[in-house]
Order: sequence, then structure tokens, then C-alpha cells
Amino acid sequence: MVMSQRCLFSSLLSVLTLIYLVCTVTASPSLHPDEVEALKDIASTLGVKHLNLSEDPCLTKTLVITQYVLKEGQNSTIRCDCRFNNNNTCHITHFIIKTFSLPGRLPPELSKLQYLKLM
Repeated sequence: MVMSQRCLFSSLLSVLTLIYLVCTVTASPSLHPDEVEALKDIASTLGVKHLNLSEDPCLTKTLVITQYVLKEGQNSTIRCDCRFNNNNTCHITHFIIKTFSLPGRLPPELSKLQYLKLM
């Protein structure tokens, strides 16, 4: 009897641990949808045709521009603040695209990144 209780307890503990891990992974904060759209608009205005947003830029801490192979000195860093909406929503606070030689001027869509502090 004692052995079956131990097995039951061990199984229950394993299931609860698995549920916790799944909830933790799926509950990671993500970039606000309006800012994802703003990044697409900014990329379009700058002539970037291959912006990869399949992964959240706040998690990868970079903006993936697949038409370019990063060369020395190039930088596409994004920093986010994910303390919004009970730590479920991120907003871009730092946005750096350095030495890509992108055509055009600063896009007005940058104003859609309302939490931007450094560019």
C-alpha cells in the first residue's frame, strides 16, 4: 500500500511539474501587436524586403533582416521592456540599426513605437 501511494505521489508531482513548465514557456511576454505592425511599416519604408518576424524580436533581442548577411560593425539590436500587462506585453525601448546603408530618411512610422527611448 505504501509503495502505491509513493508511485501515485511521484506521478502527481511529475504531472504538476510538467504543467508548470508548459505554462511558464507559453506565458512568456511578447511584443505588442501594434509594434510588430510598426516594425513591418518601418522596414517597408526603409526598403527592407525580407524582415523576419517569425520569432519575437524582444526574445531574440535583434531584428532579423534576411536579405543581409551581417558584416562586421552591423547591428540590429532591439531592447524591450516587458513589464506591461502583468509582465505579458513588451514594448520596444531601444532600436538600433547600424551600418546597413539603407536608403531613405527616418520613417515617420517610428512614432508608432511610443515607448522608444533610444535609437
